[in-house]
Amino acid sequence: MTVIDILTRVDAICQKYDKYDVDKLNGANVAGDDPFARLYASVDADINQCVDKAETAKQEKNRAAVVALNAEIRRTKAKLLEEDLPKLQRLAVKKVAALVPALPPLSYR
Repeated sequence: MTVIDILTRVDAICQKYDKYDVDKLNGANVAGDDPFARLYASVDADINQCVDKAETAKQEKNRAAVVALNAEIRRTKAKLLEEDLPKLQRLAVKKVAALVPALPPLSYR
């Protein structure tokens, strides 16, 4: 097997699985018709923003600025826990149900 054959195969595999590339999904329009992907990208962006604010608060010397940053983090965390994550869970269940229609519903007896 030559180097050209290997490169050709690698390119074919990369093109086949290119739609699953996380870097391209985060930078581009995230699956315009898929509400799960859009909400997931939004939640991921909110979490990354909170992590950045926490790092900024850790480095900040002004106590008032630290309090303000921590309040923003708490508000975002509350919004995520109360609104976005339950909605994301519901959408995930719908998405899995749409992908695997042959499975019977779960019974908790």
